Amino acid sequence: MTDAIPKRNIPVLAGQSILSQVAWTLGSPSVVLPFLAVSLELPMFIAGALVSIRMAGSMISDVFLAQPIAARQQKKRGIALTEIAIGACLVMAVVVASTGVVPAIGMAFVAAFFLIGLIEEIQSLMYTDLIGDHVHSKSRMVLHYLQLGIGGLGAIGLALLVHEITKENPPFSRHSAVIAVSVTFFVLSGLCILAMAETAKKTEDKGDAPAVRKRKLSENFTDIIAMFDQAWFRRYMVMRLPLVVVSLSVPFFALIAAEAHHASAKGLTAMIISSASGYLVSAPLWQLVNLKSHRAVMVVGNLMVAFTGGTLLAVHFLGIDHAVHLHAVALFIVTVAVTGISGARKLYFWDVAPKDQRVKGAAAIKSICRITAVTLSAALAAVAHIHEVAWAVFFIVLVSLFAAVTCYRVVLPNTKKPEAA
Repeated sequence: MTDAIPKRNIPVLAGQSILSQVAWTLGSPSVVLPFLAVSLELPMFIAGALVSIRMAGSMISDVFLAQPIAARQQKKRGIALTEIAIGACLVMAVVVASTGVVPAIGMAFVAAFFLIGLIEEIQSLMYTDLIGDHVHSKSRMVLHYLQLGIGGLGAIGLALLVHEITKENPPFSRHSAVIAVSVTFFVLSGLCILAMAETAKKTEDKGDAPAVRKRKLSENFTDIIAMFDQAWFRRYMVMRLPLVVVSLSVPFFALIAAEAHHASAKGLTAMIISSASGYLVSAPLWQLVNLKSHRAVMVVGNLMVAFTGGTLLAVHFLGIDHAVHLHAVALFIVTVAVTGISGARKLYFWDVAPKDQRVKGAAAIKSICRITAVTLSAALAAVAHIHEVAWAVFFIVLVSLFAAVTCYRVVLPNTKKPEAA
């Protein structure tokens, strides 16, 4: 990274990340779009399978596009285009939805989720590289907290404003207004990042650079299998795989909320506010706990998901009349829990993975977990379609309890140790 980083990049990237956070919260593929899909009377299998479709798109980016993206010298224009492209996907979905033709709407949502997954991962790869090259370590942390804090507050304020303006409108009109604001912020975010001063990486003279052999696709699978020879990797995967199911709690809790309250004037607004508040609270809360113990964060987070899901199931199966606020509180709790678990498991990985195996280990874990998530989310979508969403939530609750026990037994309370020089 160059020593002479233009000072204007920090405020530009701060503004861009806040705008992007607002856009992603108001057009969330985990909360807002599944809610919209249910309100448009799409089959529950399609609404649930959208999670799998999005992940499949992300996997394609990881496998086939990671190397070309890494080789690209300039990233800001690519990131700007991805922001605008995601907004275009949302516009396409809403335009088709306005026709009222359910088969066409289903196809549009499938296409939109696949493209969003594909583009989102491309953007993530480029953004990670860009931030690493142009922002110092301390500034990255500041950017992260500004994004979650101000972006979360902005999303909450805009959701309430749109609700007040459109509360007398039909459901589709209200939901479309939220998506329209999200698209606007995606475009603003894309335009904002163009203002940063991007410097090209220093590269060696091409004549001296060794030729890079193109890897065969089969070698990726060989590397993954080879990682299971490592004791630390096997132990980590015992803890990691149940957390794949726990991470599905946010979209499936949003689905059960949509099933119960998609016609409510307050339904979508409440879901947006609760998820945004969850991100807002989780950063400072879990940072304090993570300093003491990663295991505590993972165990408590899993128990939070299990308790919240159990409460929703009890209300559902007992037929107790409830307001939308119950689901809003539930989504807030699982957002806080899943965000905490995600951060803790990543920090724990850095603690236990040997330095010379981190890259291969991370790639293997990401590949296995993505394939598992695609398979399990499709299975849970089928269960939700054949029976009801509550049974999918029941499975998530059981696995969350199992994950809490697994994390307690596998994750050591104090694993941090100084690395060898």
